Amino acid sequence: MSSSTLVDSVTSWLVEQAFGEPDPTELFQGMCDRIFGVGIPIGRAMVNWTTLHPLFQVEAVIWREGQEVAFEQIAYNPEPDHISEAWRQSPFKVLVESGGDVFRRALQGPEKLVDFPVLQEFADEGFTDYVAFAIDLAIPGTGLANSRSGIIVSYCCTRPTGFSDGEIAALQRVTRRFALSGKVMILSRMADTIAETYLGHRAGPRVLGGQIHRGDGETVPAIILYSDLRNSTAFAERIPRADYIDLLNSYFDCIAASIEEEGGDILNFIGDAVIALFSLDCWSSETEAAQAASRAIEKGWQKLALLNEARIAAGEEPLDYGVGLTRGNVMFGNIGTASRLSFSVIGPIVNQVARVQAMTKVFGVPALAVQKVADHAPAHWTPLGEHTLRGFSEPVALYAWAGPTPHRLPEPVMETGDPSAPPKKRAHRPRESAAEMDFLANRAVRAKG
Repeated sequence: MSSSTLVDSVTSWLVEQAFGEPDPTELFQGMCDRIFGVGIPIGRAMVNWTTLHPLFQVEAVIWREGQEVAFEQIAYNPEPDHISEAWRQSPFKVLVESGGDVFRRALQGPEKLVDFPVLQEFADEGFTDYVAFAIDLAIPGTGLANSRSGIIVSYCCTRPTGFSDGEIAALQRVTRRFALSGKVMILSRMADTIAETYLGHRAGPRVLGGQIHRGDGETVPAIILYSDLRNSTAFAERIPRADYIDLLNSYFDCIAASIEEEGGDILNFIGDAVIALFSLDCWSSETEAAQAASRAIEKGWQKLALLNEARIAAGEEPLDYGVGLTRGNVMFGNIGTASRLSFSVIGPIVNQVARVQAMTKVFGVPALAVQKVADHAPAHWTPLGEHTLRGFSEPVALYAWAGPTPHRLPEPVMETGDPSAPPKKRAHRPRESAAEMDFLANRAVRAKG
């Protein structure tokens, strides 16, 4: 079988992968294994691409002959004009800034040219030739100023004489076919990321799975958590908009991040409020779900304590928020107009959790839970008796937070739980290697706005 036919077998396999949902590591490993199998002497290869992700700006896969494939993600840097030293010394920078398609260097012999630190590392490893190909792809949201949207693939040769001209042409042809499947993979990963970022870990996959029509959804038993920032209106009126956004994000980093760490799903950020779901079908027992929700609250207080310590040291006011927990059946699905939908939860229990949270102001406590939650996490809650919630006719047994908090709180201001009485104000009293540096693009970052 001719070498051209063998290379065609690799490109045909890559085209077939585009019809499915290729995994990045499996796709790249499959390509490199096949390239090596047809006799092209590669010992190392790397692909990376720009992506659209709240935490990462570049993703990469590294293949080495006979070793496990590595998947890496390069963190997004929010600082405008930030250029890392790794990027400054990367051969990929030449491809990105020049707009070229090919970069090649001899790593051994009379034509040796190792003008980047990473190339010297490859030469020291015994590689003899280095080639990289850049392929532009129209991928929404990944091409910013002074950057290219697409992929770059590099190969290192093990043959003493380096790659032949025919092998370079074959590698470029295979890489272009890889880009077709790679674009499918990148867009699929971006769709998953966007859905989960804006809809949550539970709703996102449901929408991508076809639940996109009004009324689509299901009724699920769950513990619902509602958190609300105190004095947010006053903060918004006194401080600049950018500072207020930073304040909100700092608050969300306390309670919302803790919810996710304990397995809960953030459903919505409603202004300065957070509504989250601990679906009982995700836990082996109701007790585990209730304790996870309670641990999330406790973690939030711990983070708030550290945050307030820093804020006070900087001469800023400490933050505070209240939390409510209820348990019941909720409708989890699409509501809205036929063409503009929101995937959320609805039902009386959702209204109840907002009322329970509001009662934290009446009692001067940081968090309240209903009995169906407190009974499964008794170490975290203490009974306050039955009280009538606004808009509900039947009284509800409420339980106050009994765990540690980041500040002292006064005694309950009322014993009757009358929600019509004004809440008593309370004072805040806070407690006293030389890895490869050739990633795709140091993307320009939009300034904070």
